[in-house]
Amino acid sequence: MFHLVITLAVAVFGDRASAGLLDIFNVNTDYNAANVMDSIFKVMSNDIQYILTGDTKNPIESDVIFQCGNRNSPELSQTVINDGNFSSKIVASKPMVFITHGWLDNGNRIWVRNMAADYLKFVDTNVCVVDWSKLCLYGYAIAVNHTFRVGAYMANFITYLNGQGIPLSKVTLVGHSLGAQISGHTGRNLGGKIAAIYGLDPAGPLFTMPFDVGPAKRLDSSDAQYVQMIITSRCALGVCIGDGHENFYPTGGLVPQPNCVLPLFGNSESFEQITCSHSHACTLFQMALNPNNVFNGKKCSAYPAYLVGLCLFNKSTKMGIYSSRVGGDFYLMTSAFPPYT
Repeated sequence: MFHLVITLAVAVFGDRASAGLLDIFNVNTDYNAANVMDSIFKVMSNDIQYILTGDTKNPIESDVIFQCGNRNSPELSQTVINDGNFSSKIVASKPMVFITHGWLDNGNRIWVRNMAADYLKFVDTNVCVVDWSKLCLYGYAIAVNHTFRVGAYMANFITYLNGQGIPLSKVTLVGHSLGAQISGHTGRNLGGKIAAIYGLDPAGPLFTMPFDVGPAKRLDSSDAQYVQMIITSRCALGVCIGDGHENFYPTGGLVPQPNCVLPLFGNSESFEQITCSHSHACTLFQMALNPNNVFNGKKCSAYPAYLVGLCLFNKSTKMGIYSSRVGGDFYLMTSAFPPYT
């Protein structure tokens, strides 16, 4: 997860920033969402040295790395199409899970590795981490463009796995931010036939803000047999409205999430409220892999209705992989301390 000090936006945008991030992304302003993202992040020299421009001419297989394993081989190893050591990395009789990071991130981050380890601990499955860091260390608009290439290549890799005996009905994609949008592209390229996609605070800028590119270009319920979204930075870095079969809004999906009120003292990889909240979807999903950590969402039409108890007797279900899949929008409260239930 990248680090964003949003207060620095005042230096970049002057009085515009005082109206908040939503105003900056408003279609009626003079500022383009991609330029906003790039300008703010270029200020943060301590996190990244630079943001690349232009485009890559490398073959896609050198820019996107799949690192795969299972309970018998928990040390994830690079796996390629037509891999000569396929059987030592992937068990064709078990399901498959892909974990994909977002913009300015990489497959070696702690949250990615911990999520992969917890998947293997609590679910008997294969896991592949998708590292597309060579294509995401670019200006935001270029990185968004790259998501379509990554999604197409992932679809090719999954088609290869299908030929090795893993049916599409046993494939699950988990993606954060732009990784969630990549998961949507992948599922769409496979005709929406994969089992499930879990979109962890799917990226909003250039997908739903300041304009909506439509479901053909962003994650929505047509991309898999089941799509769940966990939204934690609503209308900031994440989408405003979930388009999954089930959409979960912890603490209304709003910034700041409870553990991000004072992120410097919290359990977060980010020290700023917006990016802390954006990344918190990953933490909640990982916590929910443990069946002892139950995040019950209450089906409701809106967060204010949930807060005043109008949905008290509505259906509820668990956020994460243990959902009973009743469908709809779900609201829940989380705590400021692990495991956040």
